[in-house]
Amino acid sequence: EYQKDQAKVVDQAMQYLKTRLESAKKTADKKKPAIVFDIDETSLSNYPDMLKMGFGGTVEEVDAAEGKATDPVIPATLSLYRYAKENHVAVFFVTGRTENYRAATEKNLADAGFSNWNGLTLKPENYHEKSAAPYKINARSAIEKQGYNIVLNIGDQQSDWRGGHAGKTFKTPNTDYFNP
Repeated sequence: EYQKDQAKVVDQAMQYLKTRLESAKKTADKKKPAIVFDIDETSLSNYPDMLKMGFGGTVEEVDAAEGKATDPVIPATLSLYRYAKENHVAVFFVTGRTENYRAATEKNLADAGFSNWNGLTLKPENYHEKSAAPYKINARSAIEKQGYNIVLNIGDQQSDWRGGHAGKTFKTPNTDYFNP
């Protein structure tokens, strides 16, 4: 049921993207279209690790799971990703994962079928704000400054869509938590 709920949201995002791309053909919009994806519980699933840890776990166990690079893909999101890439839409990942997980994250994304993305922004190790929202807002702003028009932004947390910098936002379901 969880995967069906995720697929329903991603399908809405797909329909929105198709509409935006058709509309862009009719206008003189010179900005390059882009999508911003969150990673955990949007592109990749942490569910197997959460289940193994009894939906808890120590900081060390959660940390070790993050670095394994074995999170399975969320199939609906991969379909949206592929559609975007096939239609010349730039794709960026902005995640709450920290920079020390860059290599594991890149490997996990590639192994799951995500390839040739346009950017991957991870949270700095020294980031100490309570919410990831300021970091993610700045990351999306930086993408726009590169000349991209973020037509949609998809994620499972408020921090993924707060602060604008996207034509439309979509919230994927998350069975375990909801953080600002």
